[in-house]
Amino acid sequence: MSGGIPLSCERPAPPLLEKVEMSPPRLPARDESALLTPAERQVAALSAGPPILIVAVDTEAEFDWNGPFLRTHTAVGNVRQQTLAQDIFDRFGVRPVYLVDYAVATQPEGYGPLREIVQSARCEIGAHLHPWITPPLAEALGDRTSFSHNLPARLQQEKLARLTEAITANFGTRPVSYRAGRYGVGEEIAEILQSLDYRIDMSVQPGIDMRRLHGPDFRWGLDRPYWFGRGWPLLEIPATPSYVGLLAGAALPKAAAIQLYDRLSRPRLDRMHIRGLFARLGLLEWTPLSPEGVAQGELRRLTQTLLSRGNRAFVFSYHSSSLLPGSTEYVRSPSELSRFLHTIESYLEFFIGELGGVPMTPGELRAALLRERELCVLGAPDDRGPLVAAPGCRDRVGD
Repeated sequence: MSGGIPLSCERPAPPLLEKVEMSPPRLPARDESALLTPAERQVAALSAGPPILIVAVDTEAEFDWNGPFLRTHTAVGNVRQQTLAQDIFDRFGVRPVYLVDYAVATQPEGYGPLREIVQSARCEIGAHLHPWITPPLAEALGDRTSFSHNLPARLQQEKLARLTEAITANFGTRPVSYRAGRYGVGEEIAEILQSLDYRIDMSVQPGIDMRRLHGPDFRWGLDRPYWFGRGWPLLEIPATPSYVGLLAGAALPKAAAIQLYDRLSRPRLDRMHIRGLFARLGLLEWTPLSPEGVAQGELRRLTQTLLSRGNRAFVFSYHSSSLLPGSTEYVRSPSELSRFLHTIESYLEFFIGELGGVPMTPGELRAALLRERELCVLGAPDDRGPLVAAPGCRDRVGD
C-alpha cells in the first residue's frame, strides 16, 4: 500500500530526490551456477506456446509480518479457509502448490484441511521455512535472524531437514519445492536443497534489494525460470513482480529503473510517500502478481506487459493467512474476503479463459523444462564442428 502528497505542494523537491543517480549500478561478476547473480545462459529454454501459470500459496501460521518474531506465533486457523480458494482452483483445473511452514506441518489443524486435497491429487506440497518457529531453535530472535540466509548454513540445513521430515510424515509426500520465509535465501541454499533432495526453489523476488531489512539483494535475479547450482540440478521459479510505468520501458534501462525505485524506497522519501506519487503519475511502480493489495486491472496490465517482453511463466502468489479476515492488512472483513476471492477468480478467468494460458505445478514445469533441455540443440554436425548447445541447455540432465 502506498500513499501520496498533494500535487499542488509548493515545497521544492528534496535534495536527495534531485541527486538520484540514473547510471546503472556496477554489475557483479556472473557465476553460471549462481542463484542471486545468474548469467543469461542459465535461463531455462522453453519453446513457443501458451503462457503458463503456477499458483503458489505461502501456507503459514498467523503472525505480524513487521515483527517481533516470536516462538509462540504458531496459530494456524487460517488453513481451514483454504477450501474457499481451492474450490475456485478446482473449477479452472489449477493445482496450486501449498508451501507449508513448520506450524502447519506439525499441527492437525494445519495439515488436516490440506491432506484430503493432497490425497486427491489436486495440489502439490512444498516447504516454507520460518526459522523462528522451526527447530532446532538455536538462534537469537530478531529481524536479522528472521531471514534464514543470515543463519549458519548448517543450522539452515538442520531446520529445513526437520521441516521436510514433518511434511513427509503428516502429508504422506516428500516436498521438492521450496520457498524461504520472508524470501531469505542465499547462495548456500543450492547445496542445502540438493542434500535434502529438493529440485525447485521459488524464493527469488527479481529486481528488489532487501538488504536494508537484513534480507537478500535480488536486483540481479532473472524474471523467468533458470537453472542454478553446480551442474544446474536445481530450477529457480522466481516470483512474478515487475516494474511498470513510463520509466520501466524504453525510457530507462532495467538496472536504472531498479536503482531509481530503490532510492525512492529509502526511509526519508518513503515517509514522504514519493513512491505513491510516482505510481499515481504512471511513472514507476513495483507490482507483484498477487491478489494482495493489487486490483484486477493492475494484474491484467502486469501480465500483458510481461507477455509483451517475452515472459511465458507466471507465478500468482498469496499468503494463506489472507483468507482469515483480520490476519493481514489485505483482508480485514468478510466483505474484503469476498473481494479477495473474486480477484482470484477473475484473474484465473482472464489468464486461462481470455489468454488461453495453461496451469501447471512447479513439478510439472520442471519436467517440461527438462524435456526442453534434453532436446534443445541448435544446428547439425558439419565441417564447422559438433552440435552447439543452445543457451539454457546442457548435454547432461540431472534427474
